[in-house]
Amino acid sequence: MTTSHDHTNNQDFIQQLLAPERAQRVDIFAILTFSELSDRDTVADIGCGPGFFTIPLAKGLSNGKLYALDIDDAMLDACRQRVTEARLGNVEVLKCDEFDFPLEPGSLNGLFLAFVVHHSPDKPRFLQAVRELLRPRGWCTVLEWYRKETESGPPLELRVDPDELRQLATEAGFRYMTTRNLNSDQYMATLRKA
Repeated sequence: MTTSHDHTNNQDFIQQLLAPERAQRVDIFAILTFSELSDRDTVADIGCGPGFFTIPLAKGLSNGKLYALDIDDAMLDACRQRVTEARLGNVEVLKCDEFDFPLEPGSLNGLFLAFVVHHSPDKPRFLQAVRELLRPRGWCTVLEWYRKETESGPPLELRVDPDELRQLATEAGFRYMTTRNLNSDQYMATLRKA
C-alpha cells in the first residue's frame, strides 16, 4: 500500500509513479493480456496509488466494475482526478485500511496488486484479507520486484521474490499459477483462490 510516511513528498512520488518512463518499463498491455481479466469482471485495484494501472484496468472492464483502493488520501485524490479526466463511469475510488476493505467478502472476480505486497508489515495477513474478497476460483494478479539491487524500487529487505510469494500465497489459501518477467527487475504472478 502506498503510505505517506514512506515518501517525504507525496506530490513528487505521485509524479514518479505516473512518469512516462515507467510506462516504457512496465508493459501494461502485456500485463492485462496475461492477467485473467474479463470485460465483465468486478475487480479491485488494491494500493491503486494515483491510478497508473487503474485507468487501463477500467478500460479493460468495459462491461464490468473496478474498485480503486488505497490508504493514502493524496493518492486517492490523484486517482479520482485521473478517473474523472478519463471519463470512466465504472470506477469507484475508495479509502481502505491495511487489512480492512470497504467491500463485501466474496464480491470480486479478480484482484490487482501492483507493487503493494512488499509494503505490508504482515504479508500473510494482507494476502488472507484480500483473498476473502474473492469469489470461489477468483483470480489475483500480483506485480512485484525481484529481490536484487536495482537503480530504483523499494529497499532490498522489503522485496518479495517469486519463491517467497508462492509460499505466502499458498499459506493464505491461494493456488500459485504462473510467474513471468515484466522486465529485468520486476515480475508478474497469477494466483487463484483455492
